[in-house]
Amino acid sequence: MRLEKLLDVIQVQRHDFLNHMQVISGLLQLNKLDRLRDYLGQVSMELARFSKTTRVKIPEVTACLLTAYNDAAMIQVELELEVKSAFAGCDVPGPIMAEALERCICSVFKSMESPDLKRRSLEVRFTESDRNYICSLLFPEPPLEDLCYFENELESVGGLLGPHGGRINMAVANGGMEIFLTFPGNEK
Repeated sequence: MRLEKLLDVIQVQRHDFLNHMQVISGLLQLNKLDRLRDYLGQVSMELARFSKTTRVKIPEVTACLLTAYNDAAMIQVELELEVKSAFAGCDVPGPIMAEALERCICSVFKSMESPDLKRRSLEVRFTESDRNYICSLLFPEPPLEDLCYFENELESVGGLLGPHGGRINMAVANGGMEIFLTFPGNEK
């Protein structure tokens, strides 16, 4: 992961924080308490979305997810995150996991550059099975001409994960795609 991307996230969050403070201050000065209450609720929901990134107990992956939120906002993609596992017992090193996830997310975002794509969304899920940790990415199926690039990028992710016992799979169904990153876990 590039440090510049993480610094961009920090700058955007700082800018957003200062904007929120200005809005809150303005609403207080105008004594618009109902609008202030609504605005604070909106800000709280936004912060709750970002806080999900810390549920994955691998700092490199958390940083990757924060930059993904930032990148998604820049290209107007709705990003939803669901964390049902902290990945605490994963055997794959954090930097390798983050690199694999970042490559997949970048490929998905690249596939959404097409103006023909109607739905611009990405859902990222962290779950676990008896022996493995699974990160899945669900998104609209990219245009046919992008599939070759997509498959090549996923193959490189497989090469990155293979030496650590991880693997990558892809499925296409109902106009959408799903990428599965499977990481071995230590004995639970």
